[in-house]
Amino acid sequence: MVNNDKKDNHLDDYEYELFNLFSRRQSPATKLDYLSKITLFKSFIDSKELIYANKEDCSKFIEAIRSNYAKSTCEKIYSYLHSFYNFLKKEEYIEINPFIFVEKPVVTRIKNKDDVLSIQEINQLVSIFPKLTIRDRSIIVCLITTGCLLSELVRLRWKDIIINSNDIAYIRLGKGKKEREIKLHPYLLKLLMEYRNYSGLPSEIDQTHDFIFTTQKSDFITDRNVRLIVKRALDLAGLSQYSARDFRHSFAAINLSLGMEKEDVKDKLGWSDKSYAVRYKYVINFVDEDILYNSQERCLDEENHTISEKNLYKIDYESKE
Repeated sequence: MVNNDKKDNHLDDYEYELFNLFSRRQSPATKLDYLSKITLFKSFIDSKELIYANKEDCSKFIEAIRSNYAKSTCEKIYSYLHSFYNFLKKEEYIEINPFIFVEKPVVTRIKNKDDVLSIQEINQLVSIFPKLTIRDRSIIVCLITTGCLLSELVRLRWKDIIINSNDIAYIRLGKGKKEREIKLHPYLLKLLMEYRNYSGLPSEIDQTHDFIFTTQKSDFITDRNVRLIVKRALDLAGLSQYSARDFRHSFAAINLSLGMEKEDVKDKLGWSDKSYAVRYKYVINFVDEDILYNSQERCLDEENHTISEKNLYKIDYESKE
């Protein structure tokens, strides 16, 4: 795969040889990912060979990508190139890694109010639900009320909806060490039942391996499909500054603000450590103020399309037995 792209990526034969030595233990996907970053840098320094790149080249390159890529992407590009040049130094193809002179772009893991939807904004989003299909409404409410990852949502199957002997519904998310069961919000269950009816499925949820969310052309949905669905909904609600991942941040921040213990938030989101909660310390006051402002206990209903924070994020420790 790499060799097929040789004419388009500006590396000469010697540089290819170095890259193949560097990437010999990488998976095909990782190898291709590294190659794209290295050829991006090669294109930037134009006719200069990679082994002759200096700190000025590296500094100007990082400065250039900062204005064209997200911070997280810049951090990744820097790390990949730093690793490649470390290899060249270790194998004595160069005397010094020029990227050590360049400050690494770092993405802060601390969340701020720009990463979290307020209760008012969630209501604003819910208000445009009549313009969405039943599937899209179900997807958005699932993201909001469970805090699940996109990768977890697209893998959901009907067998992951569990209804116990007390008719309390739960949803199974994640896999391996991150597998967990979360109580299903009543409104999400209602939407899923309507979605089943729309799709011509039996009213009773059966434990099949069929994916819950599908498209007209496929029996499953992709991350990209979900991002587009969320983007359209956020645009309709006048909230285009947010993205799908911000629902997860909102779930964490609002639950912490409502008094949920860090350990419980960890369990609900599948975090490996409750210390991740520290990332939300600066946004909790913002959420607290919003909760006080919206303390009138509104509940989501089809007529008003509004939802209160206590209805949406209510902590419930009822037994599944």
